[in-house]
Amino acid sequence: MAWFSHNSVDPSDMEARYSLEDGLSYLDSVFSEPSQEDLELIDQVKEVLGSIPPREADFIELYYFKKLKQTDIAKIFGVSQPTVCYRLMRAAARVRFLLDRPVIDREKVSDELARYLEDPLDVQILLLMWDTTCQSDTANILGTTQGMVRHRFLRALEKLRQAEHMAYYVELFEFVGKNLNILREVQRYTGSDSTTFCFR
Repeated sequence: MAWFSHNSVDPSDMEARYSLEDGLSYLDSVFSEPSQEDLELIDQVKEVLGSIPPREADFIELYYFKKLKQTDIAKIFGVSQPTVCYRLMRAAARVRFLLDRPVIDREKVSDELARYLEDPLDVQILLLMWDTTCQSDTANILGTTQGMVRHRFLRALEKLRQAEHMAYYVELFEFVGKNLNILREVQRYTGSDSTTFCFR
């Protein structure tokens, strides 16, 4: 699938558009001479943009659909180009996560989790993390901290692992757990010999 192809993008175009290695080539390939399959995927990307943080959705829209350079987007929003690069990388990872995420019957999942997890807040955190893909959004909705959200999410997941009959739900929420790096931190180049981890 062209979505994951790293060979359909002209290297000189990549060099001109990216000043940092940001791992976005899987998205870029879709928007350069797209096939019918790619056009369908572009529609899917548009559908999930409403499920990622608005600033990241704006950056995806401007960069991939409007073909603005990162430096131009940085000027529009009054941020640095590395910030745009970083947010594009996060947004692309979120989009890929959302497109790969299985479809669930949310009400059924909620009911079954509530029968096993004693604290309704744990059920709510699991489902909000599934819905929002974002610790900070989940924390804002609940009026708490990201640290508490992450702690309760991981604790609830561990409790699910202890019950053999909850294997399906373990698989679902391990999918989110394996993607917590896109929900929490992204490694980025700082322009020096050191590396900075950025937290949301």
